[in-house]
Amino acid sequence: MSSFGRARLIVLSSLVAAAASSAALVLAQSPGPQAATQVAPAAARPTPASVDFIAADGNGGPVLDLQPSEIEVKVNGRTRIVRSLVRTVSAPAAASAAGVPSPYGTNSGVAAGRSFAIVIDQESLVPGREQTIRDAVEGLLKEFTPADQALIVTLPLGGVVVPYTSDVSRIRRAITSVAGQGSRGETGSDMACRTRRFLESFDGFLATQADRPSPATVIVFTAGLAGPRRDAPTMRTPGVCELLVDNFRAVSAAAGPARVMFYVLHPADIAMTATAWTSSVAGTTTGSDSPLEGIESLAGVVGGTRLPLDAIGNSSLLRVARESQATYTAELEPEPGESLGRTRPVSIRITRRGASALVRPEITFAAKAGRSGSSRFLLTDLLGSHEAHTGVPLRVGGLTVAEPGGRLRVGIIVEPGDAAASIASMGAVLLDDAGRTVGQWVAKDTAARPIMGAIAAPPGTYRIRVAALDKDGRPGVAEADIDARLTTVGTLSLSSLLLGVSRATGFSPRLEFGSEPSALASFDLYGVTGTERVNATLEVAATLDGPALLRVPLALTRKSDTQASAIGPVPLGALPPGDYVVRGIIRFEDGTTGRVVRTLRKVRR
Repeated sequence: MSSFGRARLIVLSSLVAAAASSAALVLAQSPGPQAATQVAPAAARPTPASVDFIAADGNGGPVLDLQPSEIEVKVNGRTRIVRSLVRTVSAPAAASAAGVPSPYGTNSGVAAGRSFAIVIDQESLVPGREQTIRDAVEGLLKEFTPADQALIVTLPLGGVVVPYTSDVSRIRRAITSVAGQGSRGETGSDMACRTRRFLESFDGFLATQADRPSPATVIVFTAGLAGPRRDAPTMRTPGVCELLVDNFRAVSAAAGPARVMFYVLHPADIAMTATAWTSSVAGTTTGSDSPLEGIESLAGVVGGTRLPLDAIGNSSLLRVARESQATYTAELEPEPGESLGRTRPVSIRITRRGASALVRPEITFAAKAGRSGSSRFLLTDLLGSHEAHTGVPLRVGGLTVAEPGGRLRVGIIVEPGDAAASIASMGAVLLDDAGRTVGQWVAKDTAARPIMGAIAAPPGTYRIRVAALDKDGRPGVAEADIDARLTTVGTLSLSSLLLGVSRATGFSPRLEFGSEPSALASFDLYGVTGTERVNATLEVAATLDGPALLRVPLALTRKSDTQASAIGPVPLGALPPGDYVVRGIIRFEDGTTGRVVRTLRKVRR
C-alpha cells in the first residue's frame, strides 16, 4: 500500500474510532442531567458581564463593522475594558459563486435571525384604530429573513397570541385577530389604572423571557400611558391607581435578564389629546393627563426609542428592521472585588462619527455564575436549540464513508475560524429532515486541527449541527447539510470526496486552503473484485458542470479485497482565490462513468 493510501486509511479509521467512542459516551451519559456539558468558571475568575446594544449610523441604518476600539463602555460612570465584541448579523451569508456548492457550513456572517416581541397595550387601543398597527407590522414582515422570528402578545389580559415563529402567515393572522379594547371616554384616573395594569403585566411578561441566549427587540404599541402620579389630593391616602417611578423602573429591571432592546410606538396624533396639568384642592400638582407622559417615562427608563406611527404606519417599523440588522454584545473584563447582584447605570459611546448606540440604561451583574446575561452555556442546550451563535467562528464539513456490514458513517470535520482558538468542549448532532436527532458525537480531542468525529446513520439527507465552547465560555454553532449516500458507478460504490494536505504525520483534511502549493483529493471505492478495468481522473472546474480548468490522473490503491482508494494532487499555485469544483471521476472500459464532487475554497492569506 502506498503512503497516500495508508494515510487515507488512517483518516477514515480515526473517523470510525471517533464514532465508536462517542457512541459509548452517549450511552454513558444518558439520560440524566449529567449529560449536559458546561464550561465551569475557574475559582478565581469573576463572572463576566455583557452588554447588548444596537449600533446605528446617522441615517438610521445599521453599523455592520463596528470594532472594539470604537466603543467606550461606562458602568456607574467608570470606563470598563471590553474583553470581546460579538456581532450578530441578520443578513444572508455570503454565498458561493453561481453553480458552485457551498464548500462548508460556517457561522461567519451567518444569518443569525432576529427575535421580535410585539407587545400590544390592548386596553389603550380604541376599536377601529387597529389597522395602523397591522400596517406597521406588515412593514416589519417585508424585511423578515427566513431566520427571523416574532412573537405577539396582548397585555394586560390577552397573553401570547402567537409564540415565536418564522411563519409570516401565522404572524399576519395573529395581528389581524387583535382588537382594541380601549374606551373613548377614558378619564385621567382611568388611564392611570390602565397604565398600572399594563406595566405590571409587562413586567411579568419580561420575566418569562429571562435567560435568553441572544438579544431580542421588543416593540411596544400603545395609544397612551399615564405618567407617575399620586391619584389623590395632598395629605390624602394615595388611590389604587397611584403610579410611582418604581412601577416603570420594574420594567427596566426585568429587561436585563431578558436581554431586550425597546422601541415604543404610538399614534402620531395623541399629542393633540393631551390636557393641561391638574392640581389638587391644596394647589399641589398631582399629575398630568397627557398620554405622552407615560410613554416618555417608559422609553426613558428602558433606554428605548419612541417612534410615532405615521398615517400608513409601516415606515416606523421599517426603521426598526434596518437598525436591528446588527446587534452587538460587549463582554466586559471582570474587576476583582466587584459587587454582584447590584443594578447600576451603563452607557455606550461609539466614537465613529455619526454612529450611536441603543442600549438599556442599567446593567445588573449576576450574583452567581449562570447563563442569564452572561456567556455561560450548556453544550447540550446549544445543540438542541435553533439559535445562532458566533462567539466561536467555525467551519463544518461532512463526508460519507462505508464500514463493514454495509453501514454508513457521516464523518464530521470542524475547523475553528481561529486556528489558535482554545476549544474547551465540542459536540455535534445529526438531524433528519423532520428535525429529529439521528445520532450525536462529543469530541475528545479539541486541540486537534481539524477536529474530527463520525456518527452512524442510514442513507438519507441530514443537517450536521456543531456546537463549541471556548475556554471563556463563548459559544459557537455552525451547521452543514449532507447527502449521506454512496455514489453508485457500475458495480462500484464511491465514498465522498475528501480534500486535504500532506503532512509529516500523514493526510490532514482541510475545509479551506490558502498559500499551500497543492492539495490532495481522495475517495474510496467499495465492491472492488480485482477484475474491473477502470481509470480515475481528477478535474478542477469553475462550476459544477463547467469545462475542466485542469485535469490530472488519480492513483488507485487496493486497501482490502473489496476496497480501494483513489488519490491525487490538486495544483493550487496557479489558481486565484475563489471557489472551485473538484471532480473525482471513475470511468469503466465500457464507457460507464460516475463522479463525486467537493468544492475547494482558496482564500488570500
